[in-house]
This record gives sequence, structure tokens and C-alpha cells, in this order.
Amino acid sequence: MFTSFVENKHRRKKEPNDDFPSSFELFWIGFLLIFIFSLILLPFGVYWQLSHSIWILFIFFLPLVFLGIHISKSYGNKIFFAVFLSLLAGGNVLLFLGDSMGYNLGLTAKFDVLPEEVHFHLGYRYLYLKEFRLDETDSGSFNSPLLVRRRSGGAVYGPVITFQYKRILSLSGKETKRPLYAICYSKDSGTCQISSLGTGGILLRESIWEKGGTRLKEDSLFIVWKNRIDHESETKGIYSLLFLVFVHLLWGIVVYFPTRSVG
Repeated sequence: MFTSFVENKHRRKKEPNDDFPSSFELFWIGFLLIFIFSLILLPFGVYWQLSHSIWILFIFFLPLVFLGIHISKSYGNKIFFAVFLSLLAGGNVLLFLGDSMGYNLGLTAKFDVLPEEVHFHLGYRYLYLKEFRLDETDSGSFNSPLLVRRRSGGAVYGPVITFQYKRILSLSGKETKRPLYAICYSKDSGTCQISSLGTGGILLRESIWEKGGTRLKEDSLFIVWKNRIDHESETKGIYSLLFLVFVHLLWGIVVYFPTRSVG
């Protein structure tokens, strides 16, 4: 039996580094993963409620994990660190940067709203009023577990919270379309302040407590009462932007300063 070998002249023996992408390619692949994932989540951070945003983070993160698994076949396991950094960057955008941008750009905050016109601005997260008064005769407090979220067949509760409320009335005497209340809450039977020096806060279209046991009307609107957060929002925006830059820099450090084995 004769065996012959045919050599392909165009076939080239692989060099030891042929199976590894360049650091430049790896850096930009990871950079784009982090940046695009954060960019996709930014609108949700601006407009969606915090409880919903957490679910959005995990819903979008799952496809990113599968994409990372696919990319790792060509670019190595180091890409999983970029996937992890994408999770950190996305959480930062949802919890801090999006909220700050929405407030400072006026996308989620409305100022100088008359009480009788609140029902025109229910799409805003923050509402601040003018020409109003707090009715001391229609006020009170109650204890209730914090309602984290509702789901089919039940609800998820947090700790027992002390809620205080005061009715908001218009100085003009005009009736609000729906009863409007200023509220505040604190833990462990503490006290909180609903001051006439404040003008508004976070708008709640649904209660964050079980309505049973209170004499508040079913269709009431509530404003979590606090002072304007202009400075706080600016500070939060600056630090969240710096954190986003830090995450990208950290990815660059991981790529260009790899751990080398000795031997």
C-alpha cells in the first residue's frame, strides 16, 4: 500500500499569537459593550420608576451575557469582565445618571404648578407647586408596611413605615380634580416634616401602602414632600458621569495591563 501526502503551498503554519486578537480590537469590543448597554438603558433611567428599572436592568443584561459568551469564542474570556462592567455601568445609569439628567433637563420635573392643574402633569416624576396651602385640619398619620410591588396573586412588602400626610389646597379656592396630599414617611415610628417651606417632591399616582385602614380617598394623588433637589441632582449627575468614565478606564487597564505568567 502506498500512501502519499499532498502539501498545500498556500497553507501557512499558524503563529503562536494567531489565535489571540490584538489588544486594540479587544479594547474596542469591550468599550462598545459597556457604552451601548449604558446608552440603551439611559431612557429607562430617565423616565421609569426605580422598581421597574431594576427589572429592566436584568431583562437587558441576559442577552448581553449570551452575546458575551458568543464573543468570548473569538476574543477570549477576558470579555466577560467587560460584561460585568456593563452591569455596573447600567446600574449607575438607571439609578443615578438617568434620574439626574431627567430632573436637570426638565424632562421629569415640572415647577410652579398650580394645585388645580396637577392632573395635567401626571407624566412627570417630580412636581413642585405654587399658590397652595397645607390644610392642617385634614392631616394625620398611620403605620403600614411599605408596598414594594404588586404581582399576580399577591404583593411584596418592605418594613413597617410611619406615614404622615396633609391635604394640599389651592389658594384660589379652586378644587383639584383629584384629592391631593403631601406625604412623608419614616421608619420605626419616627417623625418626618411636612413643612410649608417646601413646594413639592416626587409624585405618586398610586399609594405605596395598603389602602385599607386609612381614610384617604381611593383616587387621591400624593407628593412625597421635600425641598427642591437642584444641588443634590447636579452632584449626583457629576459623580455618576465620573463613575461611567472610571468603568471605561478600568476596562482599558484590564486590557492593556494583563497579568502575565512567569516561566
